[in-house]
Amino acid sequence: MKKIIITICLILSTNQLLLSQNRVQKLDGPRFGITYLDPGLLADIINDDRDINDDNPVDYKQEPSLMTQIGWQWETRFAEGEDFVGLIEWIGLVGGIEKGLFLPSVSALMGIRKANGFEIAAGPTASFTGFGMVFAVGHTIKSGDLNLPINIAWVPSRKNHFLGDPQASDVDKDLLQSGHALTLSVGFNFNRGK
Repeated sequence: MKKIIITICLILSTNQLLLSQNRVQKLDGPRFGITYLDPGLLADIINDDRDINDDNPVDYKQEPSLMTQIGWQWETRFAEGEDFVGLIEWIGLVGGIEKGLFLPSVSALMGIRKANGFEIAAGPTASFTGFGMVFAVGHTIKSGDLNLPINIAWVPSRKNHFLGDPQASDVDKDLLQSGHALTLSVGFNFNRGK
């Protein structure tokens, strides 16, 4: 009797494991976007108003900046219910290429997506301006195995960063804010298996 119970438990647990694996999808694909940069350290660099590692205070009367972004997204979906799926996304982007700059960034986001395609996510980001948080909302249009994500992401300004962060105590770090970044990105991705 004990062997029968153990056998039934093993069959049920294996079946549950297979079902849960079927609910995990891995997708990846390119991302393209445009980023608006508030007046700040990075906008000054993009506008060619300062050099990298320049410790002079930022002139916040200067112009904001725009830069393009291109990169790749890796997404894992965890489906348990019918209304929502959990998301883990890794997004690597390079910005500023049209201005002769190479400004890489990597973000890791966790969030949820509703069945209608609306999604919200947040997580850490790393770039030349340092480490911070990124907050994103978007909508994914699904057409067969093809997904077309459209997202808006916001990275708040921060004063502890890698570019121009002064070692001298005589420079006020509040005068070296990186500037807020707001990105609109689009792309596509495919189911790449389990």
